[in-house]
Amino acid sequence: MESSVDLKSSQKAFYSKSTVNSKADLGAYAKFIEKLNFSYFGIISMTILIGSIVGGIAASFILTNNAPIWQLGVCAAVSMANNTAGIGQAPTKWVVNLFILSLVVNILLLLANL
Repeated sequence: MESSVDLKSSQKAFYSKSTVNSKADLGAYAKFIEKLNFSYFGIISMTILIGSIVGGIAASFILTNNAPIWQLGVCAAVSMANNTAGIGQAPTKWVVNLFILSLVVNILLLLANL
């Protein structure tokens, strides 16, 4: 009987150490995402608005410069991914990550076609 009690207590100790849910252990980016949770729908509306504007500007520069069609496809794909995450009410981390990806890719495409 004693061995089963020791096994259960050691299992509890192992699981309590391996699943830490403390906010003190979160990194800076995870803390930033946690802070954004309070205004979830505001974040969604801003990411859709800003992502669509930047994507539209990048697409217009791509079309004006007669760039290869793959650039327009990449621009449209990342912009649609950003909008899909927002409209589909994905978790905050997904919305923010896809928004950052959309901004980076569209700004790089915009700069390449200036």
